[in-house]
Amino acid sequence: MKKLFYLFSIAILLVSCQITERVYIQENGGVKYETEMNFTEMMGMMFSQESKDSLRLIGQFPIDSVMTFSDLEKMDPKLNPDKTGDAEREFLNVMDKMKVRMVMNDNEGKISFGVEEKDVKSFNSYMKEIKTAGEKLAKEDKAAADNLAQSGMLNFMEFKYDGKSFQRIASSETSKMLGEMNDSTAESTRQMMGMFQYKIEYHFPKKIKKSNIENATYSLDGKTMTVDVPMIELMEDPEKYNFKIEFE
Repeated sequence: MKKLFYLFSIAILLVSCQITERVYIQENGGVKYETEMNFTEMMGMMFSQESKDSLRLIGQFPIDSVMTFSDLEKMDPKLNPDKTGDAEREFLNVMDKMKVRMVMNDNEGKISFGVEEKDVKSFNSYMKEIKTAGEKLAKEDKAAADNLAQSGMLNFMEFKYDGKSFQRIASSETSKMLGEMNDSTAESTRQMMGMFQYKIEYHFPKKIKKSNIENATYSLDGKTMTVDVPMIELMEDPEKYNFKIEFE
């Protein structure tokens, strides 16, 4: 599994992929949130048939595994827990609530990070925990915080939901990070992010009456809204893709 994770980590930085922000609002008010990175189209570049056959022999392909951030941390043999800073440890502890699912087989490749909460209030509270831990990390280790911001893990998100309407309020540390970079580094980051496609996909228990976001598409039952977003625009102007929905 270690070998697979290392190959994924390298490949995800080198090739484009589809990133989906997926949210389910349940009938009982519960919230299921996940960010999925789908690199299925790039599997041929990541693994030759020979490498897949070799991994099969040692039981490391195909894979469909659910882990925590602690599990991922243990997969790095270079990591020394004694050298982990207090802020980094706090951030990892907060993120450990999220589940990480990795899927790799002959037909698909994806990794997702997700969390479930009993209601919107609990979800918002957890997002604030991540934001606070990320801010502390930035003071102790700016480079580590910048890497997390670029991955989207420091994006702050808040929901408002009363059964009649829903609102997405999000901001990103990435826009601030870009402003602090020198011109060449910022341009390189923009070019890399330009390789990624981003999709916002929200599922509701009620039919959508109207929304104020442009270029949205809706499912036949009217309960799911999808918006394709240029990743670079989301990085530079995250508030542009905040929206409000009213239900029938």
